[in-house]
Amino acid sequence: MPEQPINPSSGDPLAASRLLGTLDPDDRARLAERCVERRFEKGQTVYFEGDPAESMLVLTAGKLKVSTYSSDGNELVLSMVSPGETIGELGMLSQVPRSATVTAIEPSRAVTLSRSVVMELVERRPALAMAMLRQLADMVRRVTGVAADLVFLDLSQRVAKYLLEHADQPSAELRITQTELASAIGASRQRVNACLQDFQRRHWISVAPRSIRIDDPDRLRRLLP
Repeated sequence: MPEQPINPSSGDPLAASRLLGTLDPDDRARLAERCVERRFEKGQTVYFEGDPAESMLVLTAGKLKVSTYSSDGNELVLSMVSPGETIGELGMLSQVPRSATVTAIEPSRAVTLSRSVVMELVERRPALAMAMLRQLADMVRRVTGVAADLVFLDLSQRVAKYLLEHADQPSAELRITQTELASAIGASRQRVNACLQDFQRRHWISVAPRSIRIDDPDRLRRLLP
């Protein structure tokens, strides 16, 4: 959808940002004046891997996924982006193309900041540079964790770990399709389906068309090292 200027009457769009929310209110106000708002439909691509990295984005509503794809089209989901989180800063700072594809998994809104605007503020506020470095370090830790799971955990352990970490509480339910789960843990849908059916036969989980409920979390935890 087309970009739109931020409506001043809508409040501070950066206040809830984990990265920019710590800035002085006057700095945030100056940034907000130079932001544009973008809206994304479910399934719409925000960034493509390989695109020029000319801006960063602060998600204000909805949810995005960050993915990379193999040459034959298999998807690996690297992370999910929730409101208040920032994406695009790595490529923007290093001036290299986007390293992953970002897609809206539900209707979403975000504000974008151009590289020139952010770098101008970084020069005036070194604390922002330190905050960005901390955020990048957190991202590296997450990606390292994904890589370690792929190497050290078998499929049933990866499925169990994902379910335990992402199920809503207290319902112990995770709204996800088997295709989405397969992409998140780096496996084929067929193998994930077989694993889920095995868990269900053991009465550890209950599988519905677009959700999974954990019935016996203790048994799932025993699978983990």
